[in-house]
Amino acid sequence: MRRVESVRGVIVVAEDENRVAQVVTSRLGSDGHEVHWVRTARDVRAELRERPCDLLLLDVSLETDGLELLQALRFSPQAPRGGIVMLADREDVSSQERAQQLGAAAVLSKPLDLAGLSACVRDLLECM
Repeated sequence: MRRVESVRGVIVVAEDENRVAQVVTSRLGSDGHEVHWVRTARDVRAELRERPCDLLLLDVSLETDGLELLQALRFSPQAPRGGIVMLADREDVSSQERAQQLGAAAVLSKPLDLAGLSACVRDLLECM
């Protein structure tokens, strides 16, 4: 039987809450991914210009509006090949729906289910 290696990727996590970012980056790092954490929309844009990534995990409430950043980045040359995963509070249903309408590759609810996060990232990277 052939062993299938899991896909490893370069992931940018855009999250302004330290605790959430630390949990996410730790989990993705332990899954074998190269993870870069940024805290602002300006940092996201600079990171994507400087280093291509496979996935962007973007907090809906990053600074003023992560949804605007999603819309701006989705078709830009710096857009991650695997897409943009939006992170939204479980109660923020309108932002979750809007992220889906704007073309997010996935929308995950906070507090995050870490096994679900790993599975989502793996699935998106495998589809690249």
